[in-house]
Amino acid sequence: MREKLVAFANEYAAETDSTGLDGDEQRSIHHPLVFLFLGDTSAEALQTMAEINNRRWNNSTGVVYLHVGTERSREESGGPHAEHEAAARQDWPQADPPEAEKRSGQAVPDYRDLPRSGGTHRSDPAGGPEAGNIYTWTLPVPGNNARTARPDLHDSFRSNREKLLELNVLLRRMNSRISEFGRLYSNLQRLNIAVVTRLDDPCNVLLPELTALMETIFGEHFRSVIVDLYGLLEEKQVGEEFALRASMSFSFLRELEVLQSRDYTFSSPLQVTGEGITLPAQHGPSPLFDTVYLLSDKDERGIFTESGMKGSYETISSLNLLKYRHIKAENEGDSSKAGTYNHQHFKQNIAPPGEEGVGYVSAGYSRVSRPNSAIALTVLYHLYRHVREKMEENVQGGARLLPDLISMEPQLWDREVESVVPGREQAVEEMYGLMHDPVSYGELKSMSLKEAELALFQDSARRFFDMNVRQRAEAAFAERGFAKRLERTLKERVVDDPAYGYYALNRWLAEESGAGSRSLPGELRQQLKDAGNRADQLRDELDNFYGERVDRQPIGKGSLFGWKSDKASVKNLIRHLLDEAYGLRRDLLVLELKQKLMTAYLDKLEELRERAAAAVRQMDSLEKLLLDTSRSGITAASDYLGRNINEYYEHVVKQILTEMEGRRESRFYFDERFLGNVSVEIDRDAAQWLRKLMATARRDVLVHPLFHQTFEAELLERANVAASYDNRDVLSKEDLFRDLYTTLENEAAVRIDVYHSTHRNRHEEKYFFGDSRSEFIQYAFAVDGGSRTYKLGCVHEKKPGGIEKLRLMGGFRLEDLMVYRNSRRYYETYTENGYRFHSMELPETGTDSTKLS
Repeated sequence: MREKLVAFANEYAAETDSTGLDGDEQRSIHHPLVFLFLGDTSAEALQTMAEINNRRWNNSTGVVYLHVGTERSREESGGPHAEHEAAARQDWPQADPPEAEKRSGQAVPDYRDLPRSGGTHRSDPAGGPEAGNIYTWTLPVPGNNARTARPDLHDSFRSNREKLLELNVLLRRMNSRISEFGRLYSNLQRLNIAVVTRLDDPCNVLLPELTALMETIFGEHFRSVIVDLYGLLEEKQVGEEFALRASMSFSFLRELEVLQSRDYTFSSPLQVTGEGITLPAQHGPSPLFDTVYLLSDKDERGIFTESGMKGSYETISSLNLLKYRHIKAENEGDSSKAGTYNHQHFKQNIAPPGEEGVGYVSAGYSRVSRPNSAIALTVLYHLYRHVREKMEENVQGGARLLPDLISMEPQLWDREVESVVPGREQAVEEMYGLMHDPVSYGELKSMSLKEAELALFQDSARRFFDMNVRQRAEAAFAERGFAKRLERTLKERVVDDPAYGYYALNRWLAEESGAGSRSLPGELRQQLKDAGNRADQLRDELDNFYGERVDRQPIGKGSLFGWKSDKASVKNLIRHLLDEAYGLRRDLLVLELKQKLMTAYLDKLEELRERAAAAVRQMDSLEKLLLDTSRSGITAASDYLGRNINEYYEHVVKQILTEMEGRRESRFYFDERFLGNVSVEIDRDAAQWLRKLMATARRDVLVHPLFHQTFEAELLERANVAASYDNRDVLSKEDLFRDLYTTLENEAAVRIDVYHSTHRNRHEEKYFFGDSRSEFIQYAFAVDGGSRTYKLGCVHEKKPGGIEKLRLMGGFRLEDLMVYRNSRRYYETYTENGYRFHSMELPETGTDSTKLS
């Protein structure tokens, strides 16, 4: 059930996170966009990026993806990335189908279903037409020589005319596919290509060829083609091939210097027709990429980010949205403050005219959002608690009606027993005709009554009573099934009543009900005790009676004239003896049956109580699960983001439910359309009832306007919900905004480690994604407003659930990178040991006179 709760919370969070995106044109990209994921190690990035873009962009269904890799799996090749391929296959990211369908009306294709050979694209009828948005093209790898992996791959690409034709056909199919999505974009004059590759992947040796070929083919349909490169570096995972990976990364960076030179040109016969004719794919003279972004899993503070490489994928998505989004000027808020992003100005600042070298860019992304998962779980817990409180109220109110509810008053119990035992006269009347021994009154008068009964009847009177009164009464008692009848009554009037159920039964059958009235077991035990005491008294009375002398009994012994016969005196004695002795025995039988009834009731109630207690334990277990899961969600939120979630949403839930109670009768909770007979249904199937609770929360609680406040308003109300005058821990609005600002700033640290001392051309720009008119954005623009050394802007969005920040830093050179400095010695050592990394001529490196090859 914990998994069901987490799924419920995540689904709510995903839906809430997308609130405001539908119809928000500024969450759409302006031009068509193609992603090229180059290399086997970029496979995971493709799937994750498709999910992120689908979640964040309104027209994400028009984005086309191409993966270029090798046919051979990394485990089989034993290459330097085998462990990453295995991890990608075993734990492939999954899109959230409900969210994906809500955002686009279509499902995100699953890259795992793509064929791993040839130039193919997905065409799954079950997946719908959008399944063709992800394409794949693979290249055979010649040999297994790690020393020449990169140049061998390059040679295989250039020499395999059949595979080149296949790639050409695939790219032209992609070109046509992009045109099919024309209605999703506001401008079809320009095409943007985002190339994503790992620095240490051998496939990036093909970057010049693939980029030039895509520019040439796509340029036939679009007036301009802009290509950006996103180079990814994963530094955290260090395996035994760390040195080779570092060397490959360095080799790629060295090639990148050439590719980004201002006079770089490329021309090669890469266009192939079906008739075998070749045409050149050309580029330049100009840098191969408009902008090169380098992103690592370690930020410039030297800290490995918790999100790992996924944080880089979020950054890439935000960068593309920032650069290529559709902008409506009237939605930008106060444009004098919320400066829009201008890519040309940014490029000029990171590479001023006359400056030598290439200016590279990195970025950092952070997001602070309402902890919707924790909120959903907390709401679910307090909804459940509120329902239990209503059940407790029903217990309190029903306790006063309990005796009538189940017909269990002491007088009724007496009548139940009396109904199976004949009355005093009826019980003794038939004994008057019993035969007795011929004993004279003169012989009897000096005896005790017990001795007189034995002299007259031996044990026949006792046996007659037992057979004709006691045994018949006990048979009738057993036939009535009083305990079963009690069980049936309690089930019909208590358990089956949704307002009571097992919960009320458990309380009412407790020894101490705590409901302001006597408990059923307590009353029964008292009745059992009273009946026992009275039975002891009757036994004493019977013993005392039998001990009395015959001649002292108030019976007629003769007339005034003394002529009454001895026979008449014996008859009077027998009647008196039977009336008193067996009348007492009859009364004692009633009390014994009453004790039996009370004992049977107590046994049945104990059985029912154990059954009800087991059901209540199920309720308690579910409550504990809800509480623990809620606390875990709150703990997962940052300190101030999770502040007072429990206290605030307890108040919110009560307010909403009180409003609902005002429109309905208070028992509506227990209607089958809502939560039904809570304790009984939880006992029957807790998981099924939990689904009913979640459905009620989604339908009747989480839709309330109190859950649709702006991010800052909700957070501020929650921060102060438990405030008292002397509470120093309460956040003021200024404190809250300061903490938000600091968190966004720190978490948006640039995702690359550079030497600050050698970074002379550093240029920064920072952009918030949120409501430009909100109080927090106004606060953020006021911070260090007079001494700001960076450009600050805001991407205006209607999205109320959180705030994002994107930080761009550009102008650094490759030699400023820590990874460049650290990898160089590995590269030079491997080169000296016969490793070849390049397929192009490169300039000499610094003081090293060795030609790189």
